[in-house]
Amino acid sequence: MSTQPQKFVPQPEGLPLEFHQIAARTGTLHLQQCSGCGAFRHPPRVYCASCFSPKYEFVPSAHRGSLYSLTISHRSYDPGWAEEVPYAAIAVELDEGPRVLGVFRGSPSGLELGDRVQIEVEAQNEDFVLVWVDREV
Repeated sequence: MSTQPQKFVPQPEGLPLEFHQIAARTGTLHLQQCSGCGAFRHPPRVYCASCFSPKYEFVPSAHRGSLYSLTISHRSYDPGWAEEVPYAAIAVELDEGPRVLGVFRGSPSGLELGDRVQIEVEAQNEDFVLVWVDREV
């Protein structure tokens, strides 16, 4: 039995729940894509911001993008993240266009805006995935 505290796992609802369930089931980040105009969107929502179509499908992401923004945490208020300190919460602008949030795996030293990164998802349960970010290989 592990004595290390577990990370907090949110309980998403609605379209975000569908987003997480697909990623947990497939091990691949899927993005919502408008069936009307082809625009990608994230976070998931009912209507396309480009053409207002309510029709969409979830399609696999290329899992690559650029570091758009980051915040380095040197202290954790969630005991489940204490062993990860310091860690970087990162916004990644995916090659498809939308931005997703994730956590950088490893030491955040030397990270710069615009760095090429890749992401992977890790299922915490069947309804939620963590998005991990690494330097592009």
